[in-house]
Amino acid sequence: MNSIHRIKFPLVFAFSTLLFIGCKEEPKKTETAQQCLSEKEFSALQPLKITNDQVVRSLRLNGVVAYNPNAVVNYVSLVGGIITNTYFTLGDKVEKNQVLAEIKSTELNGIEAEIKQLKANLEVAKRQLQSTQSFYDDGIASEKELIAAQSEKANLESDLQKLQTNLQLYSASPEKGVFQIKAPRSGFVVDNKIAAGMQIGAEGDPLFTISDLDEVWINVNIYATDIDAVAEGMPVSIKSSSYPDKTFEGKIDRISNVLAPEDNVLKARIVLENKALFLKPGLRVEAIVKNKTEEQAPHIPAKAVVFSNNAYYTVLLDDRCTPRISEVEILSQDEDSFYIKEGLTEGDQIATHNALLLFESSASL
Repeated sequence: MNSIHRIKFPLVFAFSTLLFIGCKEEPKKTETAQQCLSEKEFSALQPLKITNDQVVRSLRLNGVVAYNPNAVVNYVSLVGGIITNTYFTLGDKVEKNQVLAEIKSTELNGIEAEIKQLKANLEVAKRQLQSTQSFYDDGIASEKELIAAQSEKANLESDLQKLQTNLQLYSASPEKGVFQIKAPRSGFVVDNKIAAGMQIGAEGDPLFTISDLDEVWINVNIYATDIDAVAEGMPVSIKSSSYPDKTFEGKIDRISNVLAPEDNVLKARIVLENKALFLKPGLRVEAIVKNKTEEQAPHIPAKAVVFSNNAYYTVLLDDRCTPRISEVEILSQDEDSFYIKEGLTEGDQIATHNALLLFESSASL
């Protein structure tokens, strides 16, 4: 595997001159004597002396963003009727007590009629109590009759208060003849099952769901072959094609103890802060789990590696006169670097700039 060969330097020299000095003159005729890179040309290759680092193995998992079910409210209507108007759409940001919809219901007419009757009965009870109090003061009515009159008035006041409280609870708007559905909390509408004209029942299924998206969950699948590489508490980097230049950091919060029978995977949950609200429920992401090991290996940036014909190569810089192409075997890879199993050792020096061009110039010989 360890294929190493030297780059013929006259070609590299001409190539380097073209790259780093930018001279537009025709290259001079190649001398037979060995030529070396100048200090400026050598520095332009951004040479890196290799060190051994602790190996971090990266495991890539597919995931989907979900809202935190511990920070949601599922709204269930307390009355039945027909939805006459809606004032929101899925994904809207809403504020607490904001009117989201209106319901036309016969229950409102019934409650209003009952309130009207109770108010009339209460006026009669008040007059009856006044008369009984006067008779009691004159010694005509008994204490029992006075207590009964007081009790009747108190009971009617209590019943009226309950109905009026219910109207407030149901957010009734008697002047419009509807019940108003108001947002029970501030947040985002992450699920909606109502539309104008729809018939709904009292205390049925949730009509909509409001969630706080400041913290989201990433649900990922762990295949059986990767179970030993993942543990709760591990740091995770989240990438999405929707935000190619952004990386979101979180950690594995929980791993199921039972394999899902339908696809033979463990379900895991990643908790992630989302203050900027980039991550939306339903967005597909890639979760990169970083597992620190006890191994030590040469660690180099990805830009120093060339992939060609199913093999990996680097440009070794022993000195300014003898650059060499060296095939390497990859031990592990993360987003922007490689850990090397074979082909490089600690202390070696490699080119980290224009490695591909140097490799191609060598391959063309």
